[in-house]
Amino acid sequence: MKYNFLAKIFMYLTIFVFSIITIIFLSRNYFIFALLAYVIVLFISLKMNIKRFPLFLFIISLLIRLAVIFIVNLPQQADMWIMLDAAKKFAVNDYSFSNLPYFSTWGYQTGFVIYQGLILKLFKNEFVLKILNAVFTSLTTVIVYLISKKFTSEKSAKIVSLLYMILPMPLLLNPILNNHILSALLMYIGIMFIIKEEKTIKDYIFASILIAIGNILRPEGIIVVFSLIVFEIIKINKKTIFDISRKIFVFLAIYLSINSFSSFLIQKTGINEVGLKNNNPLWKFVLGFNHDTCGYYSYDDEKYSYSEKEEMEVIKDRVLTSPSKLTKLFTCKIDYFWLLSKPSTGEFNAKEFNFMNIKISAEKLNDIVINFNTYIYIITLFMCFIGVIFNINKIIQNNSIFFVIMMIVTFFVYLLIELRVRYTYFIVISIFILSSYGYDYVLNYISKLKKHKNISKSKI
Repeated sequence: MKYNFLAKIFMYLTIFVFSIITIIFLSRNYFIFALLAYVIVLFISLKMNIKRFPLFLFIISLLIRLAVIFIVNLPQQADMWIMLDAAKKFAVNDYSFSNLPYFSTWGYQTGFVIYQGLILKLFKNEFVLKILNAVFTSLTTVIVYLISKKFTSEKSAKIVSLLYMILPMPLLLNPILNNHILSALLMYIGIMFIIKEEKTIKDYIFASILIAIGNILRPEGIIVVFSLIVFEIIKINKKTIFDISRKIFVFLAIYLSINSFSSFLIQKTGINEVGLKNNNPLWKFVLGFNHDTCGYYSYDDEKYSYSEKEEMEVIKDRVLTSPSKLTKLFTCKIDYFWLLSKPSTGEFNAKEFNFMNIKISAEKLNDIVINFNTYIYIITLFMCFIGVIFNINKIIQNNSIFFVIMMIVTFFVYLLIELRVRYTYFIVISIFILSSYGYDYVLNYISKLKKHKNISKSKI
């Protein structure tokens, strides 16, 4: 008895020691935070029956985002600072910002300036813009749930929407007055009309209006429009060719008309004489093919931006380099963009943060955010891959193939142009939506195993 008692003590001590070692290991890599988050998400999704879940999701999402805005006071910099300063001038009917080389070159940024300027004109406080960001990203979280639920189970839709809700990358964009958030929300609402089973011409009209406005705020509409054309071509047959062609024509006519008329109106009202034009379309390619920066912005490349001829020469030189260098560049860009292996909060330019008088260094926060973001995102990307692989026929047959097409289009676009961490914001939404197929597959597999186990027990 004594021997057994001591043996048990040592066995329990062994479990205790290994638990301590495991906790320290997980804590060092901050994996324990991601693990805890996953456990909570799975418990809520699988065990709790929350009535009016979309409302619950929106409220919790909004509270988290408001907390981030109040705690993480990030300064506006680079493009965001320029556009905010221009918006402040627009709010007092001062259009002198359009004389800056920035706006005469990239007139398409004027749309977002007008949006911010109108808000500042109404509320006289730039903090309202951050609160609106929180509202818009919370609505986007609900959109992730609603679209996922359309194609997969309720449980899987809950899992992916809750995980997206706590993903740090979109969270940290809320205090930054960027043009991604509202633009993406409008485009995904527009996409909801496109992926309906029984679509009418009205759905295409609503979709074109929303996607066009989203494009005016941030010019990513080309990805959605091209994806739509491919999506419709895939679905087309002899019986539907006329109907689909008519709907595509209506969509494109309205989309292009809204963009063209908005540009014309901005010119005629004197806001910006170049309208919404891009007078330096090669610049993004100059940066995108920079081997030294892996396609990220380079101050050294600024010297080429004044001459289209020089830009073309630089692009040719970088494209026609050795195949190994080009392969290395593309591999690096895929790694940074799709695996988020460089999601540095350094892009947000802050030295420290204050929370209830507790100072947190940016370096420490950077480590926590990057690791937490990586664990959640990589698992999501893996689930997306699993979901697509094991549901190929199902995805082809239903309209969720639109998100697959959009991912492929985005993949090739960002192989060619400049990268920034925040540029992933738009397509990450699609990755989370498609990952619901992966969770569906895993949950169904576990359910089958349980049934098989119960049947085997009953036979015994």
